Amino acid sequence: MQSTPRETLRNTAIVFSLRRTPVFAGLPDDDLAAIADFSQLKSLGRREYLFRQRDQTHGFYIVRRGIINVHRMAPDGREQVIHLFRPGESFAENSLASETGYLTNARSVAESEVILIPKWEFLQILRQRADIALRILSSMSQHMRGLITSLESVTLKDAETRLMNWILRRCPRPLSHKPAEVAIGMTKTMLSSELGTRQETLSRTLAKLRESGLITVRGRILKIPDPIKLRNAFRKHLAGNKD
Repeated sequence: MQSTPRETLRNTAIVFSLRRTPVFAGLPDDDLAAIADFSQLKSLGRREYLFRQRDQTHGFYIVRRGIINVHRMAPDGREQVIHLFRPGESFAENSLASETGYLTNARSVAESEVILIPKWEFLQILRQRADIALRILSSMSQHMRGLITSLESVTLKDAETRLMNWILRRCPRPLSHKPAEVAIGMTKTMLSSELGTRQETLSRTLAKLRESGLITVRGRILKIPDPIKLRNAFRKHLAGNKD
């Protein structure tokens, strides 16, 4: 059956987004078109849930626009952000091998659109294409490394050490005395969730780092006058955090 102009436009948009995603980058157009044929576009309003922990798995997702907050809830009721996924990033690939439901919650930060790669149709492709299966494994491995980094940060005992670690991991020149900038890229509420602390504590911690001359804040941009000075302060705090 011949596609309608609307379906053709939809598939073209999906193929364009798939091509920008590391897990599918470099695949021939025919492969991308085949995946686009059974993929689904889903629009989300601000703070709308895509799925919740233990929901039945339908497949994995690629962010087309907006930001998706993937998180779990801590025992004390606080939201622990695992990662904020932005356009071109994929998430929930582990659902391809799971029968127990999604392991996390996923909620839009702003109005967003995602591509759902349905589980069963995609598994048929994986059974025939070892190269694509390896791409999925590589993507899952990257997510695992990110999760380990996040867990390492959360285990640091105080908010000041965690915040310095967060800044240094994103600093373009952490081993330089030259000034650098780091874009926060999220609200303070979201950043406090990612750091495993409260917003009031984050505000006090930012103020403390400003007073120490380690950073200045301009909107959602953190300016670091001397990255090495910040790195040395972080190491001092880290040593003090050891039992």
